Amino acid sequence: MCALPCVVLGCQSKENPVLSNTRFSGEQYPPNALYSPEQNAQMVQAMQATAKGMPVKPLTRAPDAVRWSDVPAAASDAIERAEMGLVSSTLDGDTWIFVIRTQGGGPATLTVTKKPAPAMFLATAKVGTFGERHVEAERVVREFRMAMRRYGALERPS
Repeated sequence: MCALPCVVLGCQSKENPVLSNTRFSGEQYPPNALYSPEQNAQMVQAMQATAKGMPVKPLTRAPDAVRWSDVPAAASDAIERAEMGLVSSTLDGDTWIFVIRTQGGGPATLTVTKKPAPAMFLATAKVGTFGERHVEAERVVREFRMAMRRYGALERPS
């Protein structure tokens, strides 16, 4: 009795629903929209009009090799490279606190505090219930510092 539904369901076509362009009831917009050349020109003009007269900041590398605005992205990258998972992040004044889980589900934190140049930031990590896993903590901090350098080398608006 159970084998019949399994056979019937298993034999259905495997067409990709995204590529099928099937429109389902309740959709407000069609899956594809084709515009005339005049409509395309109007859309491009509208997009360009919003940018005209706006100040454009030049793309530059971070002046001191690191940018404070890169901290969340660098922390996420570092935590992934340290083979851990990011649970949450909080900005409290000039301090970012990242709550982390190790592969075994243990607790960890990465704390990054903004400092004046030339230091720019202070990163510390605690891994384990009592902070006893020093090797993993050092790895998270090392990965974070390298990630900050990588992000600082990217050219972005200053």
